[in-house]
Amino acid sequence: MARFLTNVQRIIKIDDITPEQEEKWGPEECKTRRILATAYRLTHYLGWDDMIYGHITARVPGHDNQILINPYGLHYTEVTAGNLLKIDTSGNVIDQGSTKFPFQPIGYTIHSALHTSRPDLGCVLHIHSREGIALSAAVSKIQAVCQANVELGQVSYHDYRGQIFKDEDREPLSRDFPAPSKTLVLRNHGLLTGGKTVEEAFSLMYFLHQTCQCYVDTGYLHSPVPHGKVISKEIVESAIEGSMECRYGTEYGVQEFEALARLLDYQGFQTGYPYSELSRSFMESHKD
Repeated sequence: MARFLTNVQRIIKIDDITPEQEEKWGPEECKTRRILATAYRLTHYLGWDDMIYGHITARVPGHDNQILINPYGLHYTEVTAGNLLKIDTSGNVIDQGSTKFPFQPIGYTIHSALHTSRPDLGCVLHIHSREGIALSAAVSKIQAVCQANVELGQVSYHDYRGQIFKDEDREPLSRDFPAPSKTLVLRNHGLLTGGKTVEEAFSLMYFLHQTCQCYVDTGYLHSPVPHGKVISKEIVESAIEGSMECRYGTEYGVQEFEALARLLDYQGFQTGYPYSELSRSFMESHKD
């Protein structure tokens, strides 16, 4: 589906927040809205979206029991900073945003449960990608088979219990995704990541999805991983140290997310993303 962006005839800009909305929501919420809407567009860009399904939610700054969620019925290419709904973790609409579309009950149940049980997570990202569904259906436990595994940390698993939309579904899901884990395989369903920031959750999903692709490409969905092909725990731990050295003091995921957001801005999508000074300077020097 990512190829849609290369043939798009009408650009729906991401940062469509009006001056009135800016005043109503305040700068911090507007910043979060722009970043979250950018994440929706990038999810499509990378081909992870599933029609109108799946969700990315972000906690509203200063309001631990409020989250931003996509309007149910819009494609990810139609989600903008201004049309995100603001709901509380009890399912009440606090702000409808700029459309009349509702929020999806299943998405609300999954995301509100985890935002409630995991106060350390500012963002929860859930997708139904082809490779993710394949791994969730075929593999009981992910083994370290490629470099992407280094980024995943403790991977958690949740057995399929049917559609997650009842109040009684919240506790088992929350129990199966304890801190400090930030990556969750929903068996027979899909993938989920969480992060302190949208950028962290997005980058973790990139590496989790890359791991799924490795399983698909190597045939490990159909046969056991040979013992000699599993990366040892010691090597994984040493590789984590090297990964952190490449952050140069930035928060996890920001470097990668900014690079992808720049691609959207180059194509005219007007993300409104709060770029670092380094990115702003680079983009300014390459203006036409």
